[in-house]
Amino acid sequence: MHAVYLARCLRPGPVGALRTGATSSTLVAASSRALRPSMTRRATSDTTRLRLAAPALVAVVAVALGACGGPAAAPTSTTYRPPVGPEAGVTSHYGGTVGRPGEPTTVAAEAATRAYAAQVQGGAAAFVASVGALQADIARGDTATARSDELAAQSDYDGFRDLERGNSVNADSLDELDTDVPAGQTFGGLHAVERDLWTSGPAAGDAASLGAQAPVAQFLLSHLRLGPEAIGVVAVDQLDWAVDQALPSSQEHTSHLGLVDVAATVGAARQAFATVAPLARLVAPGLTATVTSDFATLDAAVAALGPPTTTLDTAVPADLRLAAARQLDATATALARLTATLAPYGTQGAPS
Repeated sequence: MHAVYLARCLRPGPVGALRTGATSSTLVAASSRALRPSMTRRATSDTTRLRLAAPALVAVVAVALGACGGPAAAPTSTTYRPPVGPEAGVTSHYGGTVGRPGEPTTVAAEAATRAYAAQVQGGAAAFVASVGALQADIARGDTATARSDELAAQSDYDGFRDLERGNSVNADSLDELDTDVPAGQTFGGLHAVERDLWTSGPAAGDAASLGAQAPVAQFLLSHLRLGPEAIGVVAVDQLDWAVDQALPSSQEHTSHLGLVDVAATVGAARQAFATVAPLARLVAPGLTATVTSDFATLDAAVAALGPPTTTLDTAVPADLRLAAARQLDATATALARLTATLAPYGTQGAPS
């Protein structure tokens, strides 16, 4: 996946960002949905999706940041290696014009990395606990409670789903859809358990397979350390997934409670933003205030859709879906611009 967002400042209007797989010294950007120039709307069966007519591959050099009024791109590197404690042995890099380790921006960048790592680890632990509770419910034949715990596990997974994309085998074992496999073939993970609980009844086998895989995800995520920019990239991707996938086309094919995914993913993006907000206020206070306001508006738009665990997909009015989609896209656009300003404060460590 990409590691860097650079602000597009060559045209007026909403500005997105360029996603790259580069380090702080090599910035070659590929076009993506987050570039967000003029958008067209395409009607679907249950909502209107926002689609980007993206340009072709664009090459950008680091000095472009200076042209946009951002920090210069000749990086100096600050490296932090904690000698003891839970971070011992983990090397975190903060490229760009961070300055001396004691300066406020460097302190804030390191704090963001630690806070996000703790946030992800807490989410992974909650997922394992929810899956364990789900297995216990099924073992005693408590379908009603099992359904509640399955939705909780799905919400927990949505909090780190974007970080799982680099390991497709593990992601498929946790969240595979019936539409991801050929007709007649089996699928596993949360959606297999969902099918069992809302159709044929609890199936211990599918829950056991999910229970075996959940700790694997927790282990893989336990070593994750992302710099501030990479955290912002993840948050933008989470919002993009919500507007591109979860909102227009429910991922819950049996329970038909797709708002669970929308609410959980938006919540995860908001929490990720919160970890970089202290640094962002030092770097771009005005834009940070805009993103904060956008998230508040987005939360209200998502809440207007209905309670996630009880609102059926067919009960959500099309106009409210469209309003939420527009706000999702607006929030992602502003967050992408803000993320671009964080590039000098940690470009390494993006999920791949």
